[in-house]
Amino acid sequence: MPTFEQIVTVATTPKEIAGMVATDPGTLAWLMFLYVNWPATPGTRGVPDPAGKLGQLPTVFQTWKEAHEVYLAGGAAPPPWNDGGPSGPVTLSLGEIDGTTLTDVNGNPITYTVAMNQGTFDYLVSRTFYGWPGQAALRSGGAAAVAFPTSAMEIKASWKVLDPIADKDRLDHYITAEALLPPSSGTGEPTKVAVGLTGLHIISKALPNWVWITFEQVENPATTGVQAKFTIDPAVATTNDRFQRLLAGTPLAYYQANGLQTEFVAGGQPTLLANTQIETRFQTSSSCITCHALASVSTGKQARLDFFELKAGNLTGFTGMPPTTPFGPGPDQFSALDFVWSMREAKR
Repeated sequence: MPTFEQIVTVATTPKEIAGMVATDPGTLAWLMFLYVNWPATPGTRGVPDPAGKLGQLPTVFQTWKEAHEVYLAGGAAPPPWNDGGPSGPVTLSLGEIDGTTLTDVNGNPITYTVAMNQGTFDYLVSRTFYGWPGQAALRSGGAAAVAFPTSAMEIKASWKVLDPIADKDRLDHYITAEALLPPSSGTGEPTKVAVGLTGLHIISKALPNWVWITFEQVENPATTGVQAKFTIDPAVATTNDRFQRLLAGTPLAYYQANGLQTEFVAGGQPTLLANTQIETRFQTSSSCITCHALASVSTGKQARLDFFELKAGNLTGFTGMPPTTPFGPGPDQFSALDFVWSMREAKR
């Protein structure tokens, strides 16, 4: 089992990440997963506790700033990073990015959170990108391009409501949280629920085009009814088995890496990376890196580029090399947001 020092060193050192991308991407994926799921130091945000034991809560990523804490009404500036840490349950959102809602076999919705580490947060604040005016200023002549620091990280998590009866035999198979479930009608008060992590995207700016990693809970086919439409690389599958055995007795043993992505194209073919919980209906045309390369802003007729393209009447994800023509100074062109789609949550 890697030591605490090894996990933190790799996950926070771009040179280490870049080296492992080339030599052992499967192990890198797991070290990043262990880092964001290491128990957090009490009373602070985003700092792993050297005395913590895997399986304890909250984890590091659960103390990062959630998107709703950063992109405030009216484009107001968010509170400082070190504001005492999360004050209550995580706030869930309904619906996948294709506009549909995934429900588990108990009839409950799968829900989502997006959170960022201090490197991402500090950069957003320094450029006032937390509000629409700061992003719109990118369309002015001479504005510096968006360029997050190598320390920047972000996660997108999917969560399943844990039913104390239906899920009683697997309640200890999940990384869990207390959360606020929004009403399906869109009106009314949220409900406090216990949730289990079903999927996790992890991204790091250690490389110029970021490093893209995704994990999911191994029982998802049975509990959420979604079957994977992709094959995990054999080397990654072997690494999954090794870490699952090392982590036996902890909830983390019930997770697997689906893969790691750093290139748009490999061997002449578009690279793909998907999670059954986050890209449910477009797994076979999901490329995290290509989709996020389209993160953008414009003050023209369309404020953001589209996530999808229409092919034969179906929405499909963008794969391979991203288009370059939409980006430029023209009135209906766009400024790139350095792969960070969460910036679309900025309020006017």
